[in-house]
Amino acid sequence: NVRMFWRLADGSLFANFDRLSAWLLERNEQLICATNAGIYGTDLRPIGLYIEAGKILHKLNTRKEAYGNFYLQPNGIFLLSDHEATILSTDEMAIELETRLSSIRYATQSGPILLRSGQINPLFTQGSDNRVVRNAVCVITAGDFALVKSRFPINFYGFAKQLRDKLGCREALYLDGSVSRLYPFDIGSLGSSFGAMIGAVKATK
Repeated sequence: NVRMFWRLADGSLFANFDRLSAWLLERNEQLICATNAGIYGTDLRPIGLYIEAGKILHKLNTRKEAYGNFYLQPNGIFLLSDHEATILSTDEMAIELETRLSSIRYATQSGPILLRSGQINPLFTQGSDNRVVRNAVCVITAGDFALVKSRFPINFYGFAKQLRDKLGCREALYLDGSVSRLYPFDIGSLGSSFGAMIGAVKATK
């Protein structure tokens, strides 16, 4: 059972794995794996499209000329429907949002897209010194995807190549860097609060 989490019913933010895990346990659910679900602002609000339980909580961001990794092109959206996990570019989503909306359960916009049909984003430079710890979501098949964080600092090209060659990912979307963490492996180093999360959950009863 994979879901996205941002705010509680009272509007307060989950903000970290501990709070999310405790909230789930109160509902007889256990957090199995989680990571931050894309790039967010200083107010911990998503910068782009964010859909949770079928509701649009933040609109699609079609801006292209701006600073930051979110705006490296093409950026895109990871979305979950009842039948598939997929990654679309922002341009594709702008065209298809209305027709897809009824079937989308969760979606998060981030950037840049790392892989498309197994091809590494041509903007990336092999051997680049731009190395940080990074996380991503990658789609292997329509029913099989992975939440991934690098163990060590890595550049965009190297990260995309490892996702493709070691995990068999065909599509991959960059979620964030430096602040990125992956539960349960980073449970002892929570750091600062972050925005929405993608979490895999199972029932305990």
